[in-house]
Amino acid sequence: MVPLLRRVAEHVLAAEGFRSGTLSIAVVSARAMSALHREFTGRPGPTDVLAFDLDSDRRAGRLDAEVILCADVARRQAATRGGTLQAARAELALYLVHGILHLAGYDDHAPRQFVTMHLREDELLERLGLGPVFNAASSRSAGCIGRARARRP
Repeated sequence: MVPLLRRVAEHVLAAEGFRSGTLSIAVVSARAMSALHREFTGRPGPTDVLAFDLDSDRRAGRLDAEVILCADVARRQAATRGGTLQAARAELALYLVHGILHLAGYDDHAPRQFVTMHLREDELLERLGLGPVFNAASSRSAGCIGRARARRP
């Protein structure tokens, strides 16, 4: 799993113009994610990804951040796509791309932004050979459910 997440992170960071900095990636359980989700967003239950900008400078191409991915949420979502290990890995890759895109300034709360962000996710994942995991084209009217961007104090 680590080589895949490293490859995804390196690809997305380069594609978004980040040339330096540090990105920490953690994969946690639903229990741990629930605690983080409540602490940093005030919302109960697990979410799929949380992204924390620690001290980035987009104009300078520097990202210092942390992205936390929930393995249990990925497994549950992957079950709707066939339940394979490959589907769960692709789902975690999607969460990582989503978190990095939030850190790069993308947002998905308004319908137009939602489409832009998720089309970018699909594009990046296709370039990595993982296909359009989210498939924004079939999800244009949906909102971003369970995804959150947070800032650490």
